[in-house]
Order: sequence, then structure tokens, then C-alpha cells
Amino acid sequence: MEIQIEKLAFESKPDSLPHGYRIRAMYLLQPKREALIEIFKGDDLVKQFLFPAYKIWNIAAHAHDIVDGLEDGGDERGLRMAAWNGIEGATLVLP
Repeated sequence: MEIQIEKLAFESKPDSLPHGYRIRAMYLLQPKREALIEIFKGDDLVKQFLFPAYKIWNIAAHAHDIVDGLEDGGDERGLRMAAWNGIEGATLVLP
């Protein structure tokens, strides 16, 4: 299936992320309900992937965690944090 971009959802501002990283997210026409995420270091594309469109703001919220993981040898803990559904693996403490 061919990726068809609808519009830019967000792009991090220059110098807003450490180590020269920048993140861009685009809403897609195809595949539906997906977004294209691109992570750059300087002008070099270091990671590109599809992500559920309704969760793209989690990418923005965890941008520093994502960059930290990439700088630590490609650890994807920041991406896992952004993709987490908020329920699985959670510990509930009841009175």
C-alpha cells in the first residue's frame, strides 16, 4: 500500500530537542488511521515509522524520552512509553 500524506500534524521546533534531533508527524490519507512519524538528527533521517494517528501527541509528549533512547544506542523505551495504552502492566493500589 502506498503512503499518501494528508497534512503535517506537528514538527518540533529547531533546538527544542537535545543533540540536534527533530520529530515530524504527518496525518495520512492512506493507510487510514495511521500517521507517519519521522525522526531526524540534524538533516539525517534516523527513524521513520507508522503510528496510530490518535496517539501522535504521545510522540510529542515523550519526545525527550525518545531522543534519550536513541542516544543510548537505539533503546526504544521512549517509543514504548508513547505507544502505551495506559492500562496494560499498570499496578493498581487499592485502599
